[in-house]
Amino acid sequence: MGQAQSHRQDQTSQQAGRVVSLVAVIVGSLVLRTAASAMGENIQFYFNAIHEAYLSPHHPLSLLIGQGRVYPISYTIGGIIIASFFAAELVGALLFGAWSDKIGRKLFIVIGPLFGAVAVLITSLTTAFWLLIFTRLLEGLSTASNAPATLGYLAEATSDSPKLRTRVSGLFEVATIGGIAVGFSLGGWLWREFGTAARIDGIVLTSPAFAVNALIYLFSLLILWFGIREMKGHNSSEALPAISPQETLRRYWHILSNPRVSGFAPAWIAINGVLGIWFNLSARILTDKSKFSSQLLVGSFTSLQAGNLRAGYALFFVLGIFLWSVLFPNLKKITAMLIGTAGLFFSCLLIFLINHQPSLGSPAITPLSLLLVVSIMVQSGFTPAALAHLADITETQTSDRGAIMGLYSVFLGLGQFVGTSLGGIFVDWRGADGMVLITGLFGLLAAVLIVRQRKTESALNPSAS
Repeated sequence: MGQAQSHRQDQTSQQAGRVVSLVAVIVGSLVLRTAASAMGENIQFYFNAIHEAYLSPHHPLSLLIGQGRVYPISYTIGGIIIASFFAAELVGALLFGAWSDKIGRKLFIVIGPLFGAVAVLITSLTTAFWLLIFTRLLEGLSTASNAPATLGYLAEATSDSPKLRTRVSGLFEVATIGGIAVGFSLGGWLWREFGTAARIDGIVLTSPAFAVNALIYLFSLLILWFGIREMKGHNSSEALPAISPQETLRRYWHILSNPRVSGFAPAWIAINGVLGIWFNLSARILTDKSKFSSQLLVGSFTSLQAGNLRAGYALFFVLGIFLWSVLFPNLKKITAMLIGTAGLFFSCLLIFLINHQPSLGSPAITPLSLLLVVSIMVQSGFTPAALAHLADITETQTSDRGAIMGLYSVFLGLGQFVGTSLGGIFVDWRGADGMVLITGLFGLLAAVLIVRQRKTESALNPSAS
């Protein structure tokens, strides 16, 4: 009797620990995404500031650090700098995801915000091209360390409950996109209040906004460090050198040879290319008053307005994810991804029409905007379905959960690298219309690939397609 009671108490303690850890992971991820989102937005405003300082010797930045330390930054060059983030994420996620399977996930989860804090502090002190790339690489390593370990942790913590997994996956996406939304608004406010170059206590800060953002990264670190309990079954004392690069590559090649993974990857990469375009280029174009004056969405907004506009997009996106997770948890995942892609096409059409209205006060703006909100919530169904689909795949290879979930970051990083790099070229060519065009092309590619994936899933696992 005493043993049974002790066993129940132990189970209750484990369940409570799991709940606390899951809450800490989700809240800590929200704060971390907020900091990263604000950084990603402010770097776009920073490019505009450096470019404007190059054009005007009276700009506060050029007055503080000298005309010789500023230079022109096209959207193509800016896209390359931002895309370096995803190159680091792509490579780092492969290693960190596999390492988290071996030595425990908590270490890699908490290293993420530490990398981010260092990156924003360096950015606040320099305009040097190579240092800006270096800080973006650090930011990429921040995500590469945190994301696969977090996703592997969530997959392992919910391995005994598919229903809990679906809901936790949805909540994680809510935290991720919600954090991005908060970061967009926060980034606009930070830039308005602290974006101007200044000398503080004798220290020259090319943009104090980045230094302030470091505090948010540190807050995330504290939540994750004190809130997460390492899952049982990890040998945290296992030596890291036991995982050779060759072994890591062999593991990923084995995983990628799975038809479910290889068929899913290209579509996920294409959709993440869309995220790369709109998350990493839109803040700059919304506030850029130097060209494309005939397009309504180019240069019509302040940094705060642009941040709030992007936050509104992200909030409706996360609302859509929440509704998908609550109302349609049993909808087949491939079907959900196809519906989400259809919403993307509708959004492209609406954004194009809004961009060619004569003014923000035009009668058509309100109905077009309301329809855009609906289309955003429809397209949001893709991401939780894709994440849950990837988690399902881990059930056939449970020893490689971290490595497989690390592919989430790999696909995210590769897609955003391609989208941001190509998107910069299209924006230089056609402004906001160029963004719509490249978005539509990525969506078309994703739609074709998902239809093919449906056939693969029907052959391998009829209940999943």
